[in-house]
Amino acid sequence: MARTPDGAEQLALPFPQTRAARARRVASRAGGLLSRVLQVALRWLFRLALPLLCAAALLQAFPYHATVQGVPFEVQGTLFTRPGLSADTTLGSWEFPQVSGVPFGVHISPEDVDVLELTRLAGGDLPGFVERLQADVTAQLPRIATWLVGELLLGLAIGLAVAAALGMAVRYLRGRPREPHELRRRALGAGAAVLVTLAVAGYGVLTYNPDWVRDSRLTGTLAAAQLFPDQLSQYYSQQSKALDVLGSVVGIQAALQAQIDDRTPETALQLMVISDMHLAANYPLVAQYAANYDVDLVLNLGDESEFGTREELTPAYLDGIRAVTATTPMLWIAGNHDSPATVEIMRSVPGVTVLGTKTATDDGYEVTAGVVRAYGLRIAGLSDPRVYGASGAYGSDDTSVTDPLEADAVAAAVGDGEEAADGTTTSAAPADGEATAAVEPVDVFALHEPVAAEAVRDELPGVVRQTVSGHVHAQNDSDDVQDGDGAIDLVEGSTGAGGLDNIVRGTERPPTEFSIESVGADCQFTRVVRFSIAPSADPAVATGGTATGSTPQAFGDDVTASTIYFRPQSVADDRSCSTQLGISAEEPWPGSD
Repeated sequence: MARTPDGAEQLALPFPQTRAARARRVASRAGGLLSRVLQVALRWLFRLALPLLCAAALLQAFPYHATVQGVPFEVQGTLFTRPGLSADTTLGSWEFPQVSGVPFGVHISPEDVDVLELTRLAGGDLPGFVERLQADVTAQLPRIATWLVGELLLGLAIGLAVAAALGMAVRYLRGRPREPHELRRRALGAGAAVLVTLAVAGYGVLTYNPDWVRDSRLTGTLAAAQLFPDQLSQYYSQQSKALDVLGSVVGIQAALQAQIDDRTPETALQLMVISDMHLAANYPLVAQYAANYDVDLVLNLGDESEFGTREELTPAYLDGIRAVTATTPMLWIAGNHDSPATVEIMRSVPGVTVLGTKTATDDGYEVTAGVVRAYGLRIAGLSDPRVYGASGAYGSDDTSVTDPLEADAVAAAVGDGEEAADGTTTSAAPADGEATAAVEPVDVFALHEPVAAEAVRDELPGVVRQTVSGHVHAQNDSDDVQDGDGAIDLVEGSTGAGGLDNIVRGTERPPTEFSIESVGADCQFTRVVRFSIAPSADPAVATGGTATGSTPQAFGDDVTASTIYFRPQSVADDRSCSTQLGISAEEPWPGSD
């Protein structure tokens, strides 16, 4: 009932009498509902967050301590902060990030290593020491797993108990009566937590990657040691605490990689991918790593110069290229900083094969693709159609302008080259994703820009097994290197660490990056090791031209080496690759003028 202004009682209407009153009533109900939803959400967020925090704290506070062949280890579990498996030493870190989809990690590090005792235990028999070490680690894995899982479950249980106790305390302090069936509600909450835990564990089982050892990442001087495998023994003898690395991490790494290599085809040749030198004096580094890894062929993805002038490629700079190509042949394409003059100079360098052409036209530049057969692989290459500083679209940095230009250049070079009514170039590639008819498969297609690599995929669907590109001065993520169908797309960083280009643009210097790829005797691409060396203030270190610049000690914690093992690709059964097959002369892309 409601009262009128004169005090008489009046039956209230079941709905507001005005539009404003109805709006206030709806807003009040919506606000109340939202408030209740937020309260429930915050309450459950608290109930979930507290057990997770307790579990993370317990894992952090009580690591497992083990002794393996005289090496004391600390094994610590992590939640959210460092997923996957990782190991630290005094000389670097070794990580395996792709174990499962659950954000749970296990971190291993040696502690209080007695170097003299390790020396006695190894006894000069490194292979035997590694075998014993690996067997001892395997034997302790059940106990380590039990300890970490027990800590996780105990932390969750403690967190649930604390959350329940805090909830009851808050109700008591606010003067609210005890809820009916309190024990039943708590039991239901605990059951829900158990179900969530089982669901997470099930997700971990379903997402478990049995090939987790095939994707590793090394950092620090440990990675630098991998850069110089022929200098490892000398390096260990010079380091007072090297045996903890030799026995506890490098030994296990060698054993694991040996097991992986046993399941991959025999390596027939090694390809080194470099890009974007930009006049940097880094060819001594290229020569050093090419020699250490027995590289058989260098793929150079362009941007040799900055402005494309002949004067930039000085005799001293060209001598650095010749020092590499004197022992290792190089396939080269022009980047967007390379002019036809740059192409002409690179053609004159012994050991360098330029793929395709780059010529000036009335309104810009025209490029064509070239093909060689190298050691059993069919390798194609197409230069970038732009030149830095040129007029119009050919000198632009606007991707809305340059991306269509790149796509048109690819279509003109490897498509049918027909011109549409709007003046753009089209291709005869089928739209249904099937392999292009009458086009011989390509093992590697080298381009300067990743956007051009995408265009090649569109123009030649099912034809190209691997693309390699550069330009962006950064390697692409490991997850993006190979797709589900086995196709490989490798984007290389700047091997010249930005070189003159970073000085001209005033941008921060990127790391020196390059990759070394292994090819099996059956022409399968089996793995790639991707190197990244952070900039150094010491010119000797940057060039690798002195004794200190060509040893692992010079790089410290600034080196990363990531190893990716490829899944098998679609390759004909009768294929064979070998350095004895040699390199053919460069030929134009079939059908090009």
